[in-house]
Amino acid sequence: FWKSEADADKNAAYLTLYRVLVNFIRILAPFIPFTSEAIYQNLVRSVDANAPTSVHHTLYPNADAASLDQRLLHKMRLAITTAGLGRAARGAADVKLRQPLAKARVNVGTQQEQDDLNDLADVLQEEINVKAIEIVTEVGELVEYKILPNNRALGPRFGKAFPKVRNALLALNPAQVAQTLQAGQPVQVEVDGEQVDLTSEDVLVQTEARGGLAIASDKGVTVAVDTQLTPALLQEGYARDVVRQVNTMRKDAGLEISDRIELAYEASGDVAAALVNFAAYIKQETLAVQITAVSFSDALAQQTVSVGDQEITLALRKA
Repeated sequence: FWKSEADADKNAAYLTLYRVLVNFIRILAPFIPFTSEAIYQNLVRSVDANAPTSVHHTLYPNADAASLDQRLLHKMRLAITTAGLGRAARGAADVKLRQPLAKARVNVGTQQEQDDLNDLADVLQEEINVKAIEIVTEVGELVEYKILPNNRALGPRFGKAFPKVRNALLALNPAQVAQTLQAGQPVQVEVDGEQVDLTSEDVLVQTEARGGLAIASDKGVTVAVDTQLTPALLQEGYARDVVRQVNTMRKDAGLEISDRIELAYEASGDVAAALVNFAAYIKQETLAVQITAVSFSDALAQQTVSVGDQEITLALRKA
């Protein structure tokens, strides 16, 4: 939040906020004329000498239906659903959001939705904290299906023929059965030369994530995150934990947001390796000009914290 880079996301956020505020004070002007005028002079006239001299000289805002981008709204709703499912899948696997993962695999219903998610892959990578987003066309790539006859429904219906119905059902491809039922269509089996229709009330469908995946589904979207952690991913997660701990220490020590610091640590193993390998990232996120394994005698703040399964000591002082 202290960074000075004028990246596209930040500029878009600033411009959107500015537009909303300017229109909002124009809406408020008839109701709180003096307050809205003071805000207008500070917000608009101070940066645009050609703007009307008073908020009361501007036109009252009118809604512009043409400015609504329905395509973008749909894409963002889909992205929000997908990101939420990705976080839910992480939570189900007890993997905290700060821990980067290799990949999230997503299945959606239409080609248009697949294209939309590809357009927003960079946003989803950041929101789910994964290195890559992969769109899969078949949900069966993410889950394994198991189908079972609903004995309570089929037993009374078929009586002595129930074992034959059960065997015919279990001989079918579970993924195809699941997809047919999810589409609202009956599944057909042949018993004694006759075609029998089975509905979703007759068949129980169970799903299980394929090995190494954690899954969440809703609104026709299925997201699976790869929960296998490499040493590099673990170290990056440790580095993010260190950043969080250091920034908490900065705040507790009363440092200003822009204050530069020197950081010292006592750690071993993978956590120590993370502090070395991700030093540039830690410096950037904590405003540290130096990171050293040598302790300070004049530390402004020092604390023992948990990172991964290790207790480490962090110390900082003003640079």
